[in-house]
Amino acid sequence: MRVIGVTHPLGAPVADFHIEHGANPRVTMFDHGFVPVRPLAASLSDGDIAFTWLVREVSIADPRPIERHTVYVSSATETPVRHQRIGAYAIVMSDRGILGTVNSEHTPAPGIWALPGGGVHPGESPAEAIHREIFEETGQEVVINRVLTLESEHWVGRSVTGLLEDFHALRVVYGATCTTPSDPVVQEVGGSTGGASWVPLRSWRKLHWTNSSRGLLAQYARKLSRPV
Repeated sequence: MRVIGVTHPLGAPVADFHIEHGANPRVTMFDHGFVPVRPLAASLSDGDIAFTWLVREVSIADPRPIERHTVYVSSATETPVRHQRIGAYAIVMSDRGILGTVNSEHTPAPGIWALPGGGVHPGESPAEAIHREIFEETGQEVVINRVLTLESEHWVGRSVTGLLEDFHALRVVYGATCTTPSDPVVQEVGGSTGGASWVPLRSWRKLHWTNSSRGLLAQYARKLSRPV
């Protein structure tokens, strides 16, 4: 995955790099001398996903972002298998609330709520991926409004198959709207989604969400619920 920094929406790149395994793109951007201001786009270019940030130069008051690496499982006899996964996710709003999914028993966290989304397939743009994932997981059609952020999470732990992985998750996150909400129905039965529902905006904090989903909702849900 490529990350591009521009100081003007129509300007030439001032930073352009591929995200190395385990690297936080905000830290890498900082080390290039720039701080992300806001995301501009996430696209597919020559088979590679490119995420573009509007950036500004690092100032003396800017602290270097913290790189976090969590070890959930360690082993003296196994070498973790490296895996970097690019995913697309969305906070989807409608007059029925926030679109949420429930992890199935085929995931490491069954019964936990999560934002709709999943892995980007080869040759697929993040926007194409989120439309596909939302329909597979909920049966809903949405309109993407904007790119919200690029998340990076790095850990060592076991997959659902028992494989010890050095896992690096990169998540392109969108804000989206569903203008014709219906009762969500999981289309891809037997996958990672066990259920889906519209959650009233005032009630989402009462549910048990994944850490990533809860953090994103805390940051963006109220803003996205306001009329444009």
